[in-house]
Amino acid sequence: MRSKVFNVIVIATTIALSGIIVTQYFWVKDALNIKNDQFYQAAHLGLKRVVNQLMALQNDTSTASKFYAKPNRHNYHTQFIQSLNPELIREMISSEFNNLELCETYHYGIYDKNTERFILINNKEYHNELLHSDHLEPISCIFQENQFILAVHFPLQQTYVVSKMQLYIILSAVFMLIVISGFWFVASSHLRQKKLSEMKTDFVNNMTHELKTPIATISVTSELLMNEDIQKNPERVSKYATIIFHENQRLKNQVEQVLHVAILDRGDFKLKLISLDIHELINQTAERFYITVSQRNGNIQKRLNAANSIVLADKNHVINVLNNLLDNANKYSPENPQITISTYSNKKGVFVSIDDMGIGMAEKNTKDIFKRFNRIPTGDIHNVKGFGIGLYYVKTILVAHGGKISVNSKPGKGSSFVAFLPFNNLKQSNNPDESRQV
Repeated sequence: MRSKVFNVIVIATTIALSGIIVTQYFWVKDALNIKNDQFYQAAHLGLKRVVNQLMALQNDTSTASKFYAKPNRHNYHTQFIQSLNPELIREMISSEFNNLELCETYHYGIYDKNTERFILINNKEYHNELLHSDHLEPISCIFQENQFILAVHFPLQQTYVVSKMQLYIILSAVFMLIVISGFWFVASSHLRQKKLSEMKTDFVNNMTHELKTPIATISVTSELLMNEDIQKNPERVSKYATIIFHENQRLKNQVEQVLHVAILDRGDFKLKLISLDIHELINQTAERFYITVSQRNGNIQKRLNAANSIVLADKNHVINVLNNLLDNANKYSPENPQITISTYSNKKGVFVSIDDMGIGMAEKNTKDIFKRFNRIPTGDIHNVKGFGIGLYYVKTILVAHGGKISVNSKPGKGSSFVAFLPFNNLKQSNNPDESRQV
């Protein structure tokens, strides 16, 4: 029920956020259009003022006498426009645009509307832009033909308009990003917690199942040992005692695995670093597994080719790492396990590769197998025994040593785990019993 409610909330919130984003987009777009209109009106007003100044100058009688001898107003207007001082136009436009706080980068010119020939232009490269500019104002008086056009082009108009709204746009984007990030964080955290909860539930179920088996075996065997007839038979007593011993060891190992996870999570375990021969540890571990594997008509091959196999490491933890990797190779080989242990080295450390020809796994599953409690779903949760903490332990220990682990696997073709231990990545000491707290 909670999952359904959460999904509904996520969908509703996503739709609401999408609506807000779309609304913000259109709001910003409309605001930019309004700013563009205001810019256009301001530019038009500035040009109008410049033209009014020019007409006032033209109508000045002291100026008029310089341009015509006969009272022909049309010829005088043409002569006046053609004789305009470029510096005068520049000063007029600059003064008006500065008063209106318009963009400082612009180009201007005066051209004949009929011939599209420029009488005055401050930058010939913008000839076409000025002819097609939105900012135009005819230079004419009443009853005069609109022959001459004053045009201005703002190459950075859009940038200028956006800069006027830059603060609001940035703040809007930042607030939206914060809201979206917060929503994403809450949703992803909930999903992670849900997945972790499911994994812990599976872990508890697995642990209960795994612990009940040896406990039940010990209980039954102990009851048999209390039988007087069996007590009179030393061979049967020895047999049942051996079963109890092995089941007790199995129970002890399972409890230790759980304790290991608790220690790893606290991060306060200590590494007792000593010089170890990896080849020697592999031989010891492989010998113990050989009996189990051979009982299933399997085989363990060793290809120990590392030129240098001496590392500074914690013996018990490294043995546990090898045990976990070999145990996985055996468990996930349905029949006739074929396991190969290989080593090689470089100038930094030793690589230990453990390959099997078992069931393998899909590439998408290899990303999560080193997470605690993680187990790849294969139908029946108990068809392969385990708690889902072995590879988490392996990775944590290798990283604590300054090493790493990788996996390459294909369904139906097996898996290859490659563990790396550096020669001298940790602080060394002359004391062979040096410890390091992690």
